Order: sequence, then structure tokens, then C-alpha cells
Amino acid sequence: MASTEYRAGETTYGPLQLKSIWINHGLRDFELVVIIQASGCELIAERLIQGESVSGTDEPPLEVANYIAKQKGYLPLFDLSGQEPDLAGGAEAGLRDFFSSDEWNSRDPRKTRRI
Repeated sequence: MASTEYRAGETTYGPLQLKSIWINHGLRDFELVVIIQASGCELIAERLIQGESVSGTDEPPLEVANYIAKQKGYLPLFDLSGQEPDLAGGAEAGLRDFFSSDEWNSRDPRKTRRI
């Protein structure tokens, strides 16, 4: 059975291939706002960027963020395979840029879930 994947003016056939959200495209920052606000992982992501350690109790919002990213066709944002959660490959520079972007700074912070 063949399936069709539609993305930003591009059509491919076959199973959905997860792509890196860190490759800049027109909706990237919007997609990140949705993922981060819906999962409530904003503060945890900022701590990871700053090199602070996070505990296993911080993992559920990161799992939600990875799940939403996968549903949107993206690779995971966070690496949850080790003892402590960490940023996935390429995520640190991408998140730094994103957290200083106009899209993020113009969001309504009241819409971010607080965990």
C-alpha cells in the first residue's frame, strides 16, 4: 500500500520519512512553538541549552514534545535514551536560534502549559 506525504510544496510517495526540524523551512518556528507550548517543555529545554542537568521527573514533557514532533513528521527533539534527558543532535544551536526568534518572542506565553 502506498501513501502520500505532503510537505511545504513537496510531494513524495511511500512511508513517511521523519525529517530534522532543524533544517530551516517556512513553518519551522511555528511548528516549534506548537510543539514546545503544547508539551510544556520550555523551561526544561532552556535548562538543557544552558548545560544544566535535568532529572527523570523532567522527562514526561520531553516525551510529549518528541511524540508531537513525530506526529508532525519530525525526528525527536530530545534524546531520552540515556540516564539523563539531553538535546538531540543539532538541537542546541537550533533551539538557541529559535528562543531568540520573532515567532517565539511574539507568542502568547499564557498558552504554554505549565508542568
